Amino acid sequence: MDITAITGTKEEIVLSLLALGEEKGLSNVSMADIAMAVGIRKASLYSHFESYQALLDATVTYCQEILKNKTFVVDFKAKDAQSLLESLVDSFLETFAEAPLCSYLSIIQQQRMFDETFDRLYTSLLFMVTARIRVALEYCVQRSWLDISDTDIASDYFASAVMQCLCDVIRQDRKNPSQNNTDWELDRLVQGLLTLFG
Repeated sequence: MDITAITGTKEEIVLSLLALGEEKGLSNVSMADIAMAVGIRKASLYSHFESYQALLDATVTYCQEILKNKTFVVDFKAKDAQSLLESLVDSFLETFAEAPLCSYLSIIQQQRMFDETFDRLYTSLLFMVTARIRVALEYCVQRSWLDISDTDIASDYFASAVMQCLCDVIRQDRKNPSQNNTDWELDRLVQGLLTLFG
């Protein structure tokens, strides 16, 4: 499905599913809930999506297309490992802290324990994050900024920590936006890696 095919009311429906799914959990969101959020009759939803599953599939495709167009920059002009890793982690946060991807990540995190499709989506996101981190860590090793004998293992661990941190930060921001500890959380994550391998 082409992302440009989801515009207008269809896009409103998709965005409503994401917002409600993040808030209530996907299994607690009905077509009636979505119709109410969009301000249309429930029957009208079916003129846009033939079923709840079709809506869910379109929502996943919509978010995957947005993700495909995002770039996660490894700052090869950085002066040290800390700057490079902080800029990379910041680029992950900038991507996933904004709607609709923050809702998408939250839903994937919620549903992956119960649904194979969402587990595969989480694995795919983790692979993408891990690949970027591996490039960054290999660069740091080449520059003698970090002493890592196995960048694959270090990348896997750091990527898992980054994903968990992103989910925690997004959840915390949603619950209490006035107490934003994002910078502190991410700095602590990078500092932990530097302590291990610096």
